[in-house]
Amino acid sequence: MCSYVRGYVCVVTLLAAVASSHYHPTFKDLLHNGGVTARCDGMFDPGQHISWACSVRMQGRTTPNFTVPRYCSLSKLVCIAYRHAGSVSISVTPTVLSTSGDWITVTWDNKGERNTSDWVGVFTPPVNKTFATTPPSNTRSSTTNQASSSTYKAGDMCGSPATDFGFLDPGMLHQVTMDNLVPGKKYFYVFGDIFGFSQEYSFTAPPVASPNSTVRVVVYGDMGNGQVDNSLQIMTAQQPALNTTNLIYSQIDQTDLVLHIGDISYARGYASVWEEFFDQIQPIATRLPYMVCIGNHERDFPNSGAYYNGTDSNGECGVPYEKRFPMPTPAQDQPWFGFDFGSVHFVLMSTEHRYDNGSAQLQYLDDHLSTVDRSKTPWLIFAGHRPMYIDSINWVEPDGDQPVAIQLRSTVEPLLKKYQVDGAFWGHHHSYQRSCPVFDRVCTEGGTVHIVVGTGGQSLSQNLE
Repeated sequence: MCSYVRGYVCVVTLLAAVASSHYHPTFKDLLHNGGVTARCDGMFDPGQHISWACSVRMQGRTTPNFTVPRYCSLSKLVCIAYRHAGSVSISVTPTVLSTSGDWITVTWDNKGERNTSDWVGVFTPPVNKTFATTPPSNTRSSTTNQASSSTYKAGDMCGSPATDFGFLDPGMLHQVTMDNLVPGKKYFYVFGDIFGFSQEYSFTAPPVASPNSTVRVVVYGDMGNGQVDNSLQIMTAQQPALNTTNLIYSQIDQTDLVLHIGDISYARGYASVWEEFFDQIQPIATRLPYMVCIGNHERDFPNSGAYYNGTDSNGECGVPYEKRFPMPTPAQDQPWFGFDFGSVHFVLMSTEHRYDNGSAQLQYLDDHLSTVDRSKTPWLIFAGHRPMYIDSINWVEPDGDQPVAIQLRSTVEPLLKKYQVDGAFWGHHHSYQRSCPVFDRVCTEGGTVHIVVGTGGQSLSQNLE
């Protein structure tokens, strides 16, 4: 089904075999009947009193005279199962794993107004399509955990297009945390509710914090998403993002962790792009912890509390990012955190929030870094979106590459020196750059190596010296 809002048209294209159909509105009907809900889904019965409607939903935007529709965004495939009791179960949509040492959080969404208490996450060894909430035999163990659920609305964000023609209801977002995992053990899991579960996935529990643990991590920023035929892009295509995703997947058995350090989906106010992005990373994010930090295209918007007042998030102001990626942060809209992973302790900051002297973030970073046990995690890795060291000719105040780098070196770099941080990863500038061990712009023994990896999928930056 699709709802019409005056000035914007949602068109449904049927993909399922149709035995019976409902009212199919014409384009004229949609233009002149603002506020109506058009039943334009097709239905068929595969048996067992279940009917399915499978469709692609496309948002379109018309010009002010309502005569020439302009392509706006295209949502993912959605399949809805109608059961005889009248409840709705949505086909399982992309999942993301996150971690904070000895636990894993699973996050997924559905497009229905599902009661929170109905959704559970089930973790179990393979049981050949029979997913149970109790052990299937005395040779297998099974654990059922209750999910927490949340969502966000257009009004939770702070500007257009995120709050109007770019908005697409995300449905309910669910997450389950599994703790007390055995380090290095492989777990199989499914998720869903009493009306059905996902296919079976698996992950390997994070390694124990130890100097003897080997960690294989993939780090990049600025990826976005793309399609093979370039059919679903609203703005700039990021076809190289497919290269990144495919390469990671080809080496997934040799990878333990992914760090995506800002500029995640490039949705920029068009919610359907988030759906496409999760479709793209699902083969990776269902098997590996996919850890992220926030970038300007997730957070920045005037008068929203961001450190810089650009319009780069197109009104999202970090809301979809935080809801879809539940990281172990201290509080809402404080997207900075740290975690152990094998022999490494990772610390991720936000360059889009205050990090000047006296800020909550700078105090957190100082306090957190002081607690790192280097006898367990001898490697200390730092990351943020905008780079502290960068070859760039962008001196535009206040948020050009060089003014930001100067600010970061003024307030954050002393902490890197104080706590002997080994390496720092950055994105934002779409290039690969690497420094010597450096402090205060001078190569020095005991300094931090800085690596810019804003090469995840966006077109490469040309503003080099």
